[in-house]
Amino acid sequence: MNTSKIEIDRIFLCSIDSAKAFVEYNEYTIDPDGEIFQYILQLFARNYDNTDAKKCFFKLDSFIASILPEDAAGFDAFVDVIADEMHTLMQDAVDLPSGSGIFVWATVEEQPVIAFFKLNFQKRLACVVDDGTVEFKQRGHLLPTQTQKEYDYFYINIMEHKTWMTDMICHVDNESVNYMAEKILKISLVKSEKEAVKQLQDTVIDTIKECYKEEAPKKVFEYRQSVVDEAEDFGNITPKRIAEVVFADNEEAKAVYQEKLEEREIPKEKPVEVSNKTKRSLKKKQKIVTENGIEILVPIEFLEDKSIFDYKQDSQGGISILIKDAGGQLK
Repeated sequence: MNTSKIEIDRIFLCSIDSAKAFVEYNEYTIDPDGEIFQYILQLFARNYDNTDAKKCFFKLDSFIASILPEDAAGFDAFVDVIADEMHTLMQDAVDLPSGSGIFVWATVEEQPVIAFFKLNFQKRLACVVDDGTVEFKQRGHLLPTQTQKEYDYFYINIMEHKTWMTDMICHVDNESVNYMAEKILKISLVKSEKEAVKQLQDTVIDTIKECYKEEAPKKVFEYRQSVVDEAEDFGNITPKRIAEVVFADNEEAKAVYQEKLEEREIPKEKPVEVSNKTKRSLKKKQKIVTENGIEILVPIEFLEDKSIFDYKQDSQGGISILIKDAGGQLK
């Protein structure tokens, strides 16, 4: 997510300490040029489109819906409820560390979005309470790095009734739970976008390998192009629609594909939503990995160009790849 598309309206900082009787929090006065504000903006932007996030659409009679404010002016009450839920959970969870909390009310492409970040390990940023006021103190360079995994988070899109979050597990009453989902927001999650897309793609490719034999390589590349078109035209990928396009010429393949969908508990009619990030990924390149670990990245538009590549599948299902045009340089 580009930071230019994000307008942050309110921020609350809180100290979540299991040793204290309650959570202390207060509103942060936004300083657009300050490093703490830039840190929060980068956290929000970097995780907003994360395809690894677990997601869920919530109902109007759910716990989340009951605590959502109508506008930014009522954000205080939401902060109070979630902070209290987090503090209560810490009394029960055996492995959930104390830390700092950041609550954000933002407008993203004209839609109100709430985010919460729980900072677990304070190497760069320390949350301190001075005379009842929660403040952040810097420790060295502040902005998050690509590899930094020192926080958990959730987002809520109020208008779309959608939430997405990290899959951070803790243990409560000898049970492993996604604490953000099951204990804080009280919802049931579905697969992440990346997981759902991969599971569907694996199902299609397994069907092709089983049913198309020597023609399998060519059919796989036809599928790769069709899934790009599906995502671009509809904004999602539907298992049923994929079957109609990819297996239109093969009734046996349709039946095998349906069996595999049922075995893997993939709803045939339910679309798999894809973000712009996933669309770009699908459109770019196909990775071919050999048994000995060699990886070849092929631009989608060249997959079926016989002047460049020739593919053959043997009776054991192995694929031979002949690259006819290998001009260029190693990078």
